[in-house]
Amino acid sequence: MGEPSPLLRLTPLVRRRIYRFVGVAPWDHQQPHKFDLQGHDTGTTEQPKPSTFHGLLLSCRVIYSEAAALLYSANRFFLHYDHASLVLPDRPGPLAPLFALTAASLASLTNLTIVLNQASCHHHFGFGGYYSRCCLERNEIGSGLVASWLCEKPHAGGHHDLPLLAPNPIKPKRDGDGNNNHTDTDTDTDAQYAAAQLVLAAWRSAAVRLSYITSGCLDLGLVCDIDPQHERAIEVARSVITPLTLIPQLKDFHVRLCKTRDPRLQEVAQDAVSQVLRIPAAPYSRPPTRTTLTSLPRELRLRILEYTDLITPSREVTWSRQDQGYVIFYRDSQRSAPDREHREQFSPCLGSQLTRTFIGCFCRRRHAAFSLRCTCWAPPGPGLFLVCRALCQDAEFTFYSGNHFIIHDYKADPCWEVPFLGLWGRSQQGPAPRYDYPSARFAASQFLRDVIPPHCLPYLRFLELVFPPYLPQSWPRAGQPAMQDWLATVDWLRDKLNAPGLTIRLVGADIGDFTPDVYSAPITVSDVNAITRSYHELWGSLKPLGDNGLARFYAHFQSPWRFFGEPQYYHRVAMFPWLDAQSQELKETAERFVMGDRYEELYADGREEPHESFWTWTHYAQY
Repeated sequence: MGEPSPLLRLTPLVRRRIYRFVGVAPWDHQQPHKFDLQGHDTGTTEQPKPSTFHGLLLSCRVIYSEAAALLYSANRFFLHYDHASLVLPDRPGPLAPLFALTAASLASLTNLTIVLNQASCHHHFGFGGYYSRCCLERNEIGSGLVASWLCEKPHAGGHHDLPLLAPNPIKPKRDGDGNNNHTDTDTDTDAQYAAAQLVLAAWRSAAVRLSYITSGCLDLGLVCDIDPQHERAIEVARSVITPLTLIPQLKDFHVRLCKTRDPRLQEVAQDAVSQVLRIPAAPYSRPPTRTTLTSLPRELRLRILEYTDLITPSREVTWSRQDQGYVIFYRDSQRSAPDREHREQFSPCLGSQLTRTFIGCFCRRRHAAFSLRCTCWAPPGPGLFLVCRALCQDAEFTFYSGNHFIIHDYKADPCWEVPFLGLWGRSQQGPAPRYDYPSARFAASQFLRDVIPPHCLPYLRFLELVFPPYLPQSWPRAGQPAMQDWLATVDWLRDKLNAPGLTIRLVGADIGDFTPDVYSAPITVSDVNAITRSYHELWGSLKPLGDNGLARFYAHFQSPWRFFGEPQYYHRVAMFPWLDAQSQELKETAERFVMGDRYEELYADGREEPHESFWTWTHYAQY
């Protein structure tokens, strides 16, 4: 028998420091390392590779026991279902790495995410291993494709898994006369269900293996994206949840059942978290009287509805053409501390998980998923709107009157990213393209005509119309289809809006810290004049609403002269006071034009303009 390792002569505390030094565990407990149990590269650059400490684990049984306990208790682990193992006989089972762990290692495990199927990437790591973005977020390159570079690490070639139960888009052509369509459909459905059963069988075996974990210590994530259109989607979703009963009590649990939002699968996910974490349901007690919400006075009903999701944490809702949905922004350090503390309870996944503590995307705003860590605001579901007509009307009034609505002409974040620039807008190679405003409508026109129900237009109390920093010839101008459509929209709105109760803010967004350099390239006098004429067209279009009694109107446009002439920084710094005066003159000109004789009332008696909206903190990178 050989001599014991000199390492064992050291105290356990010193040995643990050595284990951390070689990368078995991080020094910072708040930033655990992330390892893929299949050995795939997670893309992190600041953590050591498993190969750096693999030899230590093989040195002797005692050291392995200590180091393995630290390794599995201090780090995050990911395990992906290996679909290739079903067709390649030389490959181990689809979840084989989990069965390779010893019982002691499983008992030490504190954080594990099992990805049975991901139709969009569950987790991403950008530079330095930090979370980048959910890959469902559109990167408008060319025709609006999801950026494939985000998917290179978890998917070879940028491809995602098909949703469970989804039909194969590449279906081999059958021989014959093609008269057996009904039979083919039934056969395909059975094949999809059979394939799903293979995944579920492997997951049940894995759940049995997880019975070795220590009760109350494991934070478990489960991802299984299912096709919500399949007739057996709910049945399969419940089958995904059932094996969890075989696992001891979990410390925390997160589940995702679909890459996009689906109310039925969302309900299954939420119920699963409540059952697994044993969250007690609110006790039901019969009310002493027959009083209901609808029987209360309307004033009281409206006050109650203000405490639901109808009012966002920031009281601001953003809509853009590219996002095709409501989003919200949160940052504003100028607000009072109590108000800020309330908003931070609802901080979005993207904002609160930018560090390496990110557990993967279980965001209920993006997916049919549920996790107690996701506090994102999501647009209210149909429940309140379907109870009865009176409550539906109250809910609509609360939502549209209680929030500020910010309409971005293209994309909300970042609002300078416009699709028609294509790859040139990112690489900034070659001369600037010359193009007209590309769309036949403004996003504001689409929102006011197509998104808001016409009977809800009088409820609006605050509208902010944001136009991104276009290149000079791209600003909308008189005579173009979009401007003509917008003028028609304003005329249509005159007898539908409650103008005396409405505030409008018109914004021509300035460039921010991360805006591509092309937007700050030097321009000519002709370009300055073209931009200025577009400014006049935009605020001039709102004159009919001012004449109709608009309560307040504010304008923010940057002087286009800031990009004229020499691009050197010192040259522009010297012009800052003059440029600020030019911007202030544009603001006053616009507000006087729209409000007319009532302009002086805007700031009379110490009145101030409403604070900047939250989107500006993201756009101008004011963190």
